[in-house]
Amino acid sequence: MNKLAENKQRKRLRLTMCFIYLFQIFLCTSPFVLLHSSNGAKLKDESVFSIIYKVLTSLGEIDNAGGFTQFLPYFFLVLIPVTGFFLCALDRERNIKNICAVVFNFFAIMAILMVVPSSAMQIGSVLMILLYVIMTFLATAGMLSRLNKEVDEPVKTKIPKEEREY
Repeated sequence: MNKLAENKQRKRLRLTMCFIYLFQIFLCTSPFVLLHSSNGAKLKDESVFSIIYKVLTSLGEIDNAGGFTQFLPYFFLVLIPVTGFFLCALDRERNIKNICAVVFNFFAIMAILMVVPSSAMQIGSVLMILLYVIMTFLATAGMLSRLNKEVDEPVKTKIPKEEREY
């Protein structure tokens, strides 16, 4: 992919995408899904990080409910924003960040919709879906802004009064 110097518009889009990725990482700490407790009478809201922690340390009823393979998509829900952030932060001249953002956003939305039942969605999962849709539009705008070539404005010279035509 050809390198192209970054202009103001693409820089704003890139920085906006970086901040949205950081906010998505923060949303992994908010209530994400409702899970049944071990006795089945209570529902507990869990964040992505708490689910990953409980699976890795074999604590609680999450390990008994399906183990590592059932909660493997939660690892990807953390890995996608982290990877996207580093791509956006480090790739200033190429279009790889936008192409990867569209692909990552599609896979992240599909992972959320497959892992979290619609009746168990919490504020974290709903906001992440909305932010992934917004990120898709921003990545598309970033790809299209790359097609815009900046046209240099013509240099205006001052014409003396004697030579002006009225």
